[in-house]
Amino acid sequence: MLAQRYQIVVLLGLAALCSCYLLLPLSASYLLASRLRDSGYSNVILQLSYPGWTRMRIPVVSFQQDLGEERLMVSLTDAEIRYDLGQLFQGRVRQILLRDAAIHVLTVQSAEPTAHDGRDTDQSDDGESPWRLLTAGDLLRSLPILPFDELQLDHLTIFREQATGPLRRVTIDGNLTYSGREVGGHLVFRGRDTASYGLAVVGHSASTWSVTLASQRPQAAPIVSLQSKAHPNGAQIQVNGRLQVNVQELAPFIALLVPIGPELERVTGEVSIDWAGIAAAEAALSSLWKDERTHLDGNIRVHVTLPALKGVAKDIAVAYDGTFGGNATQAEWAMNPGVLLTATVNAQPRIIPEAVRLILPHGDQPVRIENTQAVQGALYWKETPIRTVAEGPLHVTYGRTPGPLVAQFEATRVEGLGNELVLAEGAYDLEGILPKAVTELLSAKEAMGGVQGTVKLARTHVRGVLLPPSSVTAKQIGQGPTLIPSVTLNLSEPLTIECDLTAIRCSGGVLIATIRAPTVKFSGRNIHIAQGVLKVQGAETTKTAWAAQGTLSMAGVSPVSGSWWPATSDWIVKFSADQGGIKADLRVDIPTHEGFVIAAIEQPLQTAQGAAHGVIGPLTFNGTDRRLSKMIMGLPHATDLIDGMFTVNVDASWSSAFRDRITMMNGVSATAKVVAEKLSGQYHDHVVKGLSTTLTLHAQGLESIVTTQPAPIFVAAVQSGVDVTNLAASYQIQWRAADDLPVVEVRDFQCEVFGGTVSNPGPVVDLAKLPLTTTFSLRNLDLAKILSVEQQKGLQGTGTLNGTLPVTMTSDGIIVKDGVIEAQPPGGIIRYASTSDSSKILSDSDRQLQLVAQALNNFQYSLLRVGVKYGETGILDLNARLEGRNPDLQNTPPIHFNLTVQEHIPTLLKSLRLVEDIQGAIERKYRRPL
Repeated sequence: MLAQRYQIVVLLGLAALCSCYLLLPLSASYLLASRLRDSGYSNVILQLSYPGWTRMRIPVVSFQQDLGEERLMVSLTDAEIRYDLGQLFQGRVRQILLRDAAIHVLTVQSAEPTAHDGRDTDQSDDGESPWRLLTAGDLLRSLPILPFDELQLDHLTIFREQATGPLRRVTIDGNLTYSGREVGGHLVFRGRDTASYGLAVVGHSASTWSVTLASQRPQAAPIVSLQSKAHPNGAQIQVNGRLQVNVQELAPFIALLVPIGPELERVTGEVSIDWAGIAAAEAALSSLWKDERTHLDGNIRVHVTLPALKGVAKDIAVAYDGTFGGNATQAEWAMNPGVLLTATVNAQPRIIPEAVRLILPHGDQPVRIENTQAVQGALYWKETPIRTVAEGPLHVTYGRTPGPLVAQFEATRVEGLGNELVLAEGAYDLEGILPKAVTELLSAKEAMGGVQGTVKLARTHVRGVLLPPSSVTAKQIGQGPTLIPSVTLNLSEPLTIECDLTAIRCSGGVLIATIRAPTVKFSGRNIHIAQGVLKVQGAETTKTAWAAQGTLSMAGVSPVSGSWWPATSDWIVKFSADQGGIKADLRVDIPTHEGFVIAAIEQPLQTAQGAAHGVIGPLTFNGTDRRLSKMIMGLPHATDLIDGMFTVNVDASWSSAFRDRITMMNGVSATAKVVAEKLSGQYHDHVVKGLSTTLTLHAQGLESIVTTQPAPIFVAAVQSGVDVTNLAASYQIQWRAADDLPVVEVRDFQCEVFGGTVSNPGPVVDLAKLPLTTTFSLRNLDLAKILSVEQQKGLQGTGTLNGTLPVTMTSDGIIVKDGVIEAQPPGGIIRYASTSDSSKILSDSDRQLQLVAQALNNFQYSLLRVGVKYGETGILDLNARLEGRNPDLQNTPPIHFNLTVQEHIPTLLKSLRLVEDIQGAIERKYRRPL
């Protein structure tokens, strides 16, 4: 019975062992595949065969992993592991045989949001940057490699889609052995249409090894040679080593990692590194740099030229000469003065802020990095995270010299913790023509600047200082009626700007800058500005809001000769702005009036509905220092205001975007109220006294200007040799932009002259559609007052005159046809008392003329009728009829005078003595078309 039980137990044990053996490939495959998936790999396929006493086949292993914009794909076919059972239980194998292996690195389409779809783009640039390269460390860290004594490669294919050159697809075979403290092996690399490359590795201890990469052509020089020799020194080993790289021969391998283009013959240079160090004799290779007794010093020399780096730069030259040293806690390095890098870049790295990239020129631009003094740094790799420090002036020049724009940067100190930049200090200097994107923001045709300052980054805090004499000059600013040929903004005092990148908040100090704009053209007039000052304070911006306030002052604003503008004025604009809108208050002072113009402007940024209110005056005139001629330059000759008060109130609104100036002007609705109270002054030969009017104008965009209602006007007196008093009328104006001249409607015109009145019910005068005919009525003109202005001595008269004058206004002047002036019944008296000179002339005349002279001594007329015609040439035709008699001449019959006069107006007026003997003034008055 006991024997039978033992037999059953043995059978069950054998069955269990057989079951485990049968399930071993499946369970092991599942466990290893799960471990690969947990390590970040996907699409894992793993198949194991049944293990033998000394070997096990692996038919298929396949997995992949996404690395940024590239995908790593690994596949093994018909691999074999050879082992001894004793070593296997110790976790080691004797040999790994890879008969057919392939590693493919393919480019994949990025699915991350971009700025083009309007989503957040605040992602790391590493995934999109061409500087992200796969390194051997990246690949080895991700592969599950077992400890082995020998690795044999029969056929390993490595393919990288982004790579260029003959080693884009490379085949590797050979073997690598590791036993105790010794490493040895030989690998052969073969590319497309290239010679084979051999890599020989020999390592005898932790401090003695040799690695040589060379072409297998006859008598080929080594491409990479790494030699290290050890000299015992008690319990330590003195290690001396050298690494030499023939960069030109290494070009196919560089093209495998970096897209440098097909011109591999242009790759030149060499890399040489020498070092000497101390290491413990018993230190293992894997823990060499963790041993506190390890210390290394050396120097490095790099001179490399590359034809291109696809998508980044071309004609790249790198030169580095320096020293280094390190131990288990830190590494130190120093770079000797020289030119570190020269290249022509054709893409701006995204690490550069957007505001800076907007200013920098685009396209192919040369870059030069150099240091005139030694640059030193340290790497503290014992700390967690690793801390790095670099100090020394490193100068970067971007742009052609000379060229349209040159940017220079100088870094003085940089610190980092792990992958985080925690401190950076430096200076910058930009000089030249600004790009088109900036000029469009300024609405200018050309802009140039010279900006310099310092910047400091401390983790998420940025502090920048803009230093004098930074300046920006823009040319041909504006459109429409306003044009600034040139304006220069010069910084007067340092401007500090601080930003918190975490809170996305920036604030600025006080900006004080002088403005130099010698000439501004406004509506065809040239305005000179002596000096301007811009002061901005309280500037602050956050992620969703911003605000600023300041003052713009312009002193000595005056027109160039010929312009109608205040003689000299000072302008002050106080403004405040935020994300809601912009508000500004304008004040214009002139020497004779403070607050000559006061205006307030408000422009919301959300609704685009703007408004403005402005006041000119009130301006009070006097005959001394407050004359119009002392306020305004460019007035016509003999034009002035010397008394009275003048005020203009303007209210305007618009409903279009502020940036679209033309549309905004068409959308402006404005109302202006003009008030003149008892103005007195002079216009050429006319003296005007007591002019009063209240006029309300309305403008709708650029289409038209009209008066909203009839405006009254009253003038106490107009003196031009003949006094015209109490002139009154009402008028309306309509002026469309399509018309050259306005339409003026005058109603109830009336004035007093020579004791009577001149009136007109009021025509509608379209100055663009002349001729126009209207009739003036003359009532109760006093003949005595008419004759009183006559300088002929002895001529007097009485009577009341009435009449009508049909006046036709043309573009060339005035025409009077069929005008009639008659004496009101019963007539009047004309007396002419001759002087001694005239008496002598009459005594020498004939009898008929003497009789006429006697009749005029006391001529009582019953009819006085004058027909009036006046032409554009200034010729006046008068047909006069005078009937009456002298009661002192009893025997003389009634006398009828028929007189036809055709005279040039100035000559006729002189003969009638209706004005003073100022012949030139009369000529200007009547020859000038109205």
